[in-house]
Amino acid sequence: MSCQQKINDVTITGQIIGDIPENINYTLPINGIDFIGFNQMVRPDSLGNFKITLAVTKASFVELSQEYKSFGTVIVEPEMHYQVLIDNTEKKPKFKVTAHNAKGQELYNKITNRNMITGHFELEANSYFKDSVPSAIETKIKQSLVTEMTEYQALLEKHDISEDFYQLVATDRGYFYAGAQGSVAFLNFLYEERNQNTLNKDQYNKLWSAVFQSYPASNPELLRSPWFYYYTQNYLRYQEFLENEVDTDSLIGLRNQGKINTYQINQAKKHLSGEQLEYYYAAFLYDVSISKNYEKELIPLFEAFKTTYSQSAYSPFIAPEIENIVAFHNKQKDSLNTNTTFINNTDSLNTLKEVVKTLNGHRYYVDVWTTWCSPCKKEFAHNSELYKLLKAKNITPLYISIDRDEKATQWKQMIAFYGLEGYQIRANKALYNNLKQLYEGNTFAIPWHILVDSDGAIIKKHVSGPSKIEKLISELN
Repeated sequence: MSCQQKINDVTITGQIIGDIPENINYTLPINGIDFIGFNQMVRPDSLGNFKITLAVTKASFVELSQEYKSFGTVIVEPEMHYQVLIDNTEKKPKFKVTAHNAKGQELYNKITNRNMITGHFELEANSYFKDSVPSAIETKIKQSLVTEMTEYQALLEKHDISEDFYQLVATDRGYFYAGAQGSVAFLNFLYEERNQNTLNKDQYNKLWSAVFQSYPASNPELLRSPWFYYYTQNYLRYQEFLENEVDTDSLIGLRNQGKINTYQINQAKKHLSGEQLEYYYAAFLYDVSISKNYEKELIPLFEAFKTTYSQSAYSPFIAPEIENIVAFHNKQKDSLNTNTTFINNTDSLNTLKEVVKTLNGHRYYVDVWTTWCSPCKKEFAHNSELYKLLKAKNITPLYISIDRDEKATQWKQMIAFYGLEGYQIRANKALYNNLKQLYEGNTFAIPWHILVDSDGAIIKKHVSGPSKIEKLISELN
């Protein structure tokens, strides 16, 4: 006997054509609250068909994505059914929602900065950063909002979208542009130390304060916007600026002492309460945890969160990330992988060629990475397949970290945790500059994988990472 659908349930049935991913992530609106990290997965069938059922009590955003690739957003309302078509045949997927509020859905998905997958406040803020008159910045930002919302107003007047749909979008976009204005002020605050600010302290303070007068962080409707967490971050930065309690050096000191996250949570407790505090606290723990820096400080912070919010719907999303941190620190008790070798006397190794010439005369698969690079660490999950391939080809792995001296301990901890094999070196300044020159520019993107010969000469400047093992096989052949 099949269960009947609950009265408030929303269904999204869809089809994805072209490249069918193993899973599609979708954000789970908890009490109408949307955050990109609180999501579940649905597995499409062999034809690309999928179905999502959600318990929804109010109009909410549901973002469909594959890791950091956005497919599109569905704005759902209780008891409605939506059909979605995802054309994934091109690099940028095409997304179409039919049925309820179809014209509004299409218009919303044309916005390039709908959420953190597709944009950021800072991207919008850059458009106004060179302006030196605060009132002019405010006027331009307000005009951008008015221009954007005029199209939704027209759809509402024609009854092409519902009132609830319109109000949700209006709140979301209003807070987005307010967040952009707050970012203009914050960027000026940051750049003031380098004398690169456009506005002086009084000007950016005035611009900043106006944001939270018009769009308070305490507004419960803000919780439903994908921008709540990042908007509230900006609000807490402004409160920190007003209090003038902690300077840059003090924050660096807190980070080095392993207390920076506790400080940030305490700041949130000072200025937030109720649902806003629970949501921000949870989103903060998740956001910091997924960076894979494995900060031990997060373990007691999560325990405190569970004690305070024993029935929180957010805990299941945070728990796996905290478990990874516990596993990371437990791993440090084990012996180092016997196939791991640290290169000594690194102060005199100033080029990639010099590094390779001190080794055993093999070809080398070079992985340039750093401890703060999440995509770098994501590649390590596929290292067992990589090492089998390299061994068969008589190629030795060589990992070059570009971490600074203060990260030396964490660098070694991560090598132990991920079981990195082969040679390990942390680049000095000269080697770092040599790598930038080899990449052809003043900087480079990581993770960066290179194939070199026994003399350190580059065979292939760019080869695939372990996650694309089939492609790497053909490249090595």
